[in-house]
Amino acid sequence: MVKKLFLVFMIMASASSGTLFAQQFTLFSSRWVDVGSKATSRTASIIYIDSNRITIEQGTSHLYLDIKSKERKESNFFYTVLDFNDEECHAGFSPEQMVFDYQSGGYHLKYYIDSLQQQQPESPETEESDDEAASDSTATDSIKEDTKVYLSADLPPEFPGGIEAMKAWLVEHTRYPAAAKKDKIMGLVEVTAVVEKNGSLSDIVIKHDIGGGCGDEAVRTVKQMPTWIPGQVKGEDKRVKVTIKVFFPPK
Repeated sequence: MVKKLFLVFMIMASASSGTLFAQQFTLFSSRWVDVGSKATSRTASIIYIDSNRITIEQGTSHLYLDIKSKERKESNFFYTVLDFNDEECHAGFSPEQMVFDYQSGGYHLKYYIDSLQQQQPESPETEESDDEAASDSTATDSIKEDTKVYLSADLPPEFPGGIEAMKAWLVEHTRYPAAAKKDKIMGLVEVTAVVEKNGSLSDIVIKHDIGGGCGDEAVRTVKQMPTWIPGQVKGEDKRVKVTIKVFFPPK
């Protein structure tokens, strides 16, 4: 069971969405227990809980969990998350007991936290330089174009036809690099891009790579995407950052 779990860690990933509490944490653990089998591992782990995702990092292995819903009871945090297969899983974090639990199907892992860091929440959900902020204070909205990059929107940007259409498009246009195929590399590459007000994509950057040339291929593929439907904030088209997942091998 534990060996199968390591395999899951090696191949799973997911995209981001949603909003979390003000608290954001980085948890450091040097021991976890498989509650079912009672097996214990002394593997060092780092658990990141950010505004839209939980990431469990063990060495070169990463498990990405999309936050679907969340609840806070006193000082404890409870999350419903989605794995790579969009299956619902559950996670919980108790700062008082210094434990983090992850449950997926028959698996239940309990991480014992050695230390934690709490980050400040992001300020307004935009990416803006100090110079731009200063400029904003001296110019009126009526004459200054809004060039900020938003991290979320009232109406998020959308690939023409929606998420399923995007998945089908990626399968058709993504090539499996020879190096990745030779080394049997598989998994998800994450690429970020800015959907401009006219729906074009800019600032395409690799966020998570798996090697074997997959990152470069993901960027190449995303650059070929058709024009998106731009995101809107308060009824106006805005520049919005998105995360795009590209699976290798394409399927």
